[in-house]
Amino acid sequence: MKFANSSFYTDDKKLGCIKLCLIFVALFVCVNTYAEEFAVHRSAFNFTLNGRLVSFDTTFQMVLPEEDLVIKFDANRDSYELLGATIPLQSQANIIRYQSPAKPGYYPLKIKNSSTGKSVQLHLFVLVPISQVKKGVLNAYKIGDYPPPHKGLDAYKAPLGYIEVYKENEVIQISPHFTLGQFLCKQQSGYPKYLVLRPRLVEKLELFLADVNQQGIRTDSFVIMSGYRTPHYNRAIGNVSSSRHMYGGAADIYVDANPVNVYMDDVNGDSKIDFQDAVFLYNLADGLSRRHQRKDLVGGLGKYQSNASHGPFIHIDVRGSKARWSN
Repeated sequence: MKFANSSFYTDDKKLGCIKLCLIFVALFVCVNTYAEEFAVHRSAFNFTLNGRLVSFDTTFQMVLPEEDLVIKFDANRDSYELLGATIPLQSQANIIRYQSPAKPGYYPLKIKNSSTGKSVQLHLFVLVPISQVKKGVLNAYKIGDYPPPHKGLDAYKAPLGYIEVYKENEVIQISPHFTLGQFLCKQQSGYPKYLVLRPRLVEKLELFLADVNQQGIRTDSFVIMSGYRTPHYNRAIGNVSSSRHMYGGAADIYVDANPVNVYMDDVNGDSKIDFQDAVFLYNLADGLSRRHQRKDLVGGLGKYQSNASHGPFIHIDVRGSKARWSN
């Protein structure tokens, strides 16, 4: 078939191809941008759990058997309910009181704003009381003995109990970007394992993760190089006897997303991976409590060089007082 003006046809065809290519490029950019976005997952309403401020739409809480859980909401006209309990509980004067089950274990709950329909996932862990630890062992899991509180401080008192962790529940997303299993002690053992973990530490890590992504460093989580340490394990690796890791309030972390290779990424953008990457994270974390106006998250912060067994990393904790160091 011949066209009256083939040049018009050729030009039109070229223009169509260009338009099609531009559409594909635009779609690629949109999809790629969407895939790269970091979702913070903030809570849709303000509330506290036993006095702890919650900022995200997924959280957890530890309680002893038959201990009261007090959920307090901002004063407003909205109504709230706690779902997942034997009987749904309604808020009264912006408060919900819930007595935890007598049996230790994991209990998924949901806190719902009845007025808006929005909710927060609450993972409740009823602890195995410390009284069940016999000669430093709990169900064949070596815990060891806690030392007397450092300088007599409450923050260094032995924990009241332990989260019991099985293969099935270590994958629970206890916050938008962290799982229960990420914080387990590194000592070798079978199941069940036992864990002490302070919710404020996870809250602080979530806020810091958002800060890191805001700097253009795209990562969905941190590598928790060391989370909880039993006194037994802490002693075995020769760490200080008052380590915050033993109290579930500390984590040694680094970014490993590009590429994933069990080593710190080049987070400061100088085309090298060295101590300066830990310094970058340290400096960013240094102002976290002030930046987010969270005095309840004040704690220790340290930066560490690489050695033969690990790359550079930082230590972050919620001890309640400011401490800074470098190694």
